[in-house]
Amino acid sequence: MANLRELRNRIASIKSTRKITSAMKMVAASRLRQSQEAITESGYFAASLGRIVLRLIKTISYTRADDLAKGIAPRYEMPRMITGDGEDMRHLVIIFASSRGLCGGFNLNIVKKAAQFIEHLQSQGRIVRLICIGSKATELLREQFGKQIVATFNSRVGAADQLADAENIATHLISMFEKGTIDACSVVYNHFHSAISQEVRIRPIVPMQAARILQPFTGENPWGFLTNDNEGGLFRLQRPSRRKKSGTLGKGKGIVRGMSQGRAKVHSQYKTTQERRILNAEGDLFSGLQDLNPLEYDFEPENPVDLLNAIVPEILTALIFRASLESSASENGARMTAMDNATNNAADIIDELTLLYNQTRQAMITSELTEIISGAEAL
Repeated sequence: MANLRELRNRIASIKSTRKITSAMKMVAASRLRQSQEAITESGYFAASLGRIVLRLIKTISYTRADDLAKGIAPRYEMPRMITGDGEDMRHLVIIFASSRGLCGGFNLNIVKKAAQFIEHLQSQGRIVRLICIGSKATELLREQFGKQIVATFNSRVGAADQLADAENIATHLISMFEKGTIDACSVVYNHFHSAISQEVRIRPIVPMQAARILQPFTGENPWGFLTNDNEGGLFRLQRPSRRKKSGTLGKGKGIVRGMSQGRAKVHSQYKTTQERRILNAEGDLFSGLQDLNPLEYDFEPENPVDLLNAIVPEILTALIFRASLESSASENGARMTAMDNATNNAADIIDELTLLYNQTRQAMITSELTEIISGAEAL
């Protein structure tokens, strides 16, 4: 039979653990809200920057086509960061994980997917280099791919710190690309759906093809794109209404594609309001070059290639920053769920131990009463 003192100590210990897991759950929930707000706030800037880059790409493409049609040498050349050099033998993989544990299978899932992707690239004869964000990624990949890790960063909580890291990573990436150390780059990160649902995604970011500029990663709708091409071609960007505030996490500024007769249809995950304010009035951003002459825009400096080269680091930083925010939100969601499960399990164990304690105590009392009654009858 269990000792009462041991049971009391175990119950007290588990109650203390329950307090810790409950506090960690609340902290993770608070950080999750901050991460979701940062994701929302970063969307408008990145979309606006992407619009400028698209306009510059269209201008350069239009000018090149016009020069070639006239039989003269093209005045402008598209930057290699946009088009690539046709080779993909040296691939950089940026892996976003965590620097802390107690977040369920968050780190293990991302590392497994990254290892599969690295092995796939190597099976095709590519040279793979790694940048690990979060010490857990470095620890779990060091044994198998340690020689291929060229840089490591600790995952940080604040959006400002993550932005600073994204700028450093983008600078390092551009330097490697210009030196010919890498030909392409992809990011492996957890895309946030909800506190109980995160999806590991692998997305290419270099070369920065024009179709990927407004959408940070292929197949993702970060700002509320509607993928139905039959609903028109006009892209509009929403700004939040000051009169209405959404109480649902994860909903924010979005881009709406297509206009209905009444309200615009908005991707539900990032919707804030039905109020629409047109960011631009130039028509379809993705229409053919014959429909709209981009040369009606004046640039300063006059050479659009110089301006595009200046903006490329900014848009690349925005893409990496986006992946970092998604990973941070996924980590906090996974930790919140894990700590909630741990708190519930601790409560169940406490109930079982309390029941066992009461049964043991009752049995001891019954045994003592039996001994007393037996002794009294013997007298």
